[in-house]
Amino acid sequence: MPQSLRTLIDAFERNAKRISDGRAFLLLGQQCLTPAEPPAPLESVTWGQLARWVHQVAVEFRTHFPSVAPIMHVVRNTPEDVIVALACMAAGFVEIPVDVDGGPDYLASCRRKLDCHWLDDAQKHQLVRRGYIASMSGGSDPPLAVPSTVQPDDDALVLWTSGTSGEPKGVALSHESQLLNAAAKLRAVPQSESDLRLTVLSIAHGYARTCDLGTWLLSGCTMGIARGFDGWQQACDRYSPTLCNLVPSLAGRVMDCGPIPPSLRLIGCGGAAMTPDQFRRWRERGVTVIQGYGLTEAGPVIASQTPEDSIPGHAGRPVDGWQIRLDDGRLFVRGKHLMRGYWLDPESTGRRIDAAGWLDTGDRVRICPNSGQLKILGRCDDRIVLSNGHKIDPSGLEQQLAAIRDVRTAVVVADPERRGVEYWIETPHEVLPLEEIDAIVRSLPRWERPKHVRRLIVPEASRDRLFNRKGAIRRSEMLRHLDRSTGSC
Repeated sequence: MPQSLRTLIDAFERNAKRISDGRAFLLLGQQCLTPAEPPAPLESVTWGQLARWVHQVAVEFRTHFPSVAPIMHVVRNTPEDVIVALACMAAGFVEIPVDVDGGPDYLASCRRKLDCHWLDDAQKHQLVRRGYIASMSGGSDPPLAVPSTVQPDDDALVLWTSGTSGEPKGVALSHESQLLNAAAKLRAVPQSESDLRLTVLSIAHGYARTCDLGTWLLSGCTMGIARGFDGWQQACDRYSPTLCNLVPSLAGRVMDCGPIPPSLRLIGCGGAAMTPDQFRRWRERGVTVIQGYGLTEAGPVIASQTPEDSIPGHAGRPVDGWQIRLDDGRLFVRGKHLMRGYWLDPESTGRRIDAAGWLDTGDRVRICPNSGQLKILGRCDDRIVLSNGHKIDPSGLEQQLAAIRDVRTAVVVADPERRGVEYWIETPHEVLPLEEIDAIVRSLPRWERPKHVRRLIVPEASRDRLFNRKGAIRRSEMLRHLDRSTGSC
């Protein structure tokens, strides 16, 4: 990475000058952004065109929002979302994207936490479209609107993650953190200007934000954005992607239902571990699987495999820039990739990062003596990792559910397919307090909402085995008990 780069927007500007006519971004059918005439609608834009577009939207932001407060918006993985992300960086605004899959109540919970500009869908479309029309009206490439006061260690992005209370927490990442983490990932898994990266994971989360958006800007390749399995199918029907990041549940669906274009040479898999069978089947199709490990608070990439050391069941070696420490198997990391802290929450930040700068990942890890790669053994705090990559802290949800009158115990577990969760509720009678439970559920993201609410029956003879002397759940024993139980909704 050239030393002249201080932010990802510097990399963007470099591409606009060095490969101005190179194809940068596919609109993937989103021609509603572009009028029929003038100018004619486009299926893709070059780096030079994209730079002019982003610059114009950045100017719109500076005009539309008189104060440089954070901008929050809902992300649906459209080209508009990418333009907003780049324009926020170019205009010096902190961006706060929220995943549409969280649902309206989750979104409302995020909005209540922060004082910021709210960019609704109509405003977003209007500003992005207006910027497009202005950018295509002719003229030379203007300089990007980066304020001279922006420094690499300034806040640039806030991503949401669940804290120990079950409430979403905003993870503040600096310009430097985003740049260094994306550059480290790109060194582990190189890509070139000739690659076409398809992004189908939400750029409201750290994995796609760094490993898709960040590496795209640094490498100068072409990127197209869509959402989930339907987006995969539509994009692969028209284009020939060479790179894509997935989560295990989506990787399995793509493998079973396709299509898998012959151009695809590499997939990244994060959020959770791919099964050995999935790994084998992808390799049999001639596609290299890259697995890694990280968390939002770490930028997010801590470790990554490379095309040369791709093996199942492991998560790669630490990427450049990290110091790691194992304390009785618990992983701590330190480096410039780290978040600046939880947004406006120094107390929670202090509980996660100590005075010496070490972040407690909360994961049990060992280093394979043969490969040197990390092997993730599980959460020290029993966090649930679903097959779609979402991570859920059961204790926070259990505390909220147990606070309901007549609820003696609440247990949150993954369903048998690990695609969602189930709630098991112990009450003194057979009727479950479903209305009270629903009141809690409405404010949660969809991946924390239960597929089933079941009645938990705890025989008195088993209570000492299932709970410690303080009344806390012995989780491994409880999971074995539930495995043998038969509940009803």
